[in-house]
Amino acid sequence: MSKLRDILQVLLLCVFCSGVLSACSDKELYSTPEDLAAANVGLLNVELPRDSLLDIMPGAEFKEYGKFMQLFLDLSAGRCDAAVVDSVMAAEATGKNSEYVLIGNVCGTCYYAVVHESRCGHSEQYGITSLGWWRNWKMRLERGLLNSDAAALLLKGLYTTIVIFFFAAIFAVLLAALLTYMAIKHKWLCVYKPLSWMVSVLHDIPPVVLMMFFYYVVFVSSGLSGVVVSIIALGIYTSGSLYKIFKIHIMQVGKEQRESAFMLGLKERQAYHYVILPQALKSSMPLMAGELKLLLRSTSYAGYIAQKDLVKAADAIQTDTLEAFIPLFVVSLLYLFLSWAITELLYWLYKKLFVHG
Repeated sequence: MSKLRDILQVLLLCVFCSGVLSACSDKELYSTPEDLAAANVGLLNVELPRDSLLDIMPGAEFKEYGKFMQLFLDLSAGRCDAAVVDSVMAAEATGKNSEYVLIGNVCGTCYYAVVHESRCGHSEQYGITSLGWWRNWKMRLERGLLNSDAAALLLKGLYTTIVIFFFAAIFAVLLAALLTYMAIKHKWLCVYKPLSWMVSVLHDIPPVVLMMFFYYVVFVSSGLSGVVVSIIALGIYTSGSLYKIFKIHIMQVGKEQRESAFMLGLKERQAYHYVILPQALKSSMPLMAGELKLLLRSTSYAGYIAQKDLVKAADAIQTDTLEAFIPLFVVSLLYLFLSWAITELLYWLYKKLFVHG
């Protein structure tokens, strides 16, 4: 619990510091498109000649954007000072997020200049009042987390992430245990050799590529859902590491202990059950925890095969609200909590199995 509390304290401190810095920063204000001289201006599907734009905004630096969301997220983050878009996009941006403000028409055309409210020089004219740091963050929370659509997306994404992780972890452990058994007992070599080779090769492929390859190539005509494909791909990927961990730690148990178990009258199966496997499991649990955490992080790639996991949920909230920080911050907290839960669960199992008294 102390580790989780420390992480939360650090994250809350980061939020507080970012709010203080943003409140104290001295930014140039813009009231009309003419004020954007020497500013960084983002353009999206603007068909006006650059000479016409430079006549209004002399010295401005223009950057072309291909995506609506990327432009306005950069505008919110301060990577550009203003955006020039057509009237439809301007209305969509101001409708989704009240922090974006129109400051005027450009060249008498259907294009408008949009700035963040913190850079607007005539807030009173647009009915914008200074909300203060806390009320500003409260509005961002309501927009990016507390509304029903955002909460539903995050809950669905959390459910998908947990399902993929849980069943992929079970599949990985079972496959790794099977490979370890066949390797040590030298059984079913006709199955073991191609299977171990396949697992070793697939483990060297990045998990995101493996998931996409399975979804769009291997199982493209099978009708399997993306969740099932993610479980199979990540299970095989993680089993490669777990197989090596299991095999090495079982083989590390000394030959003398095996012989001692046989001298005590234990059969081979009993020797493994009471002597060898408990010691191997005890020494391998820290490495298992690391691999399971890596598996949890790899579930974030499910969005590449159209699955609405936590990362995809955050992306959907950004698209709907043009708010980046709140959904990404919440998703980060959820991943930290899940990682902490994995550590605590394995520690509880360790104490239950190996700590007596």
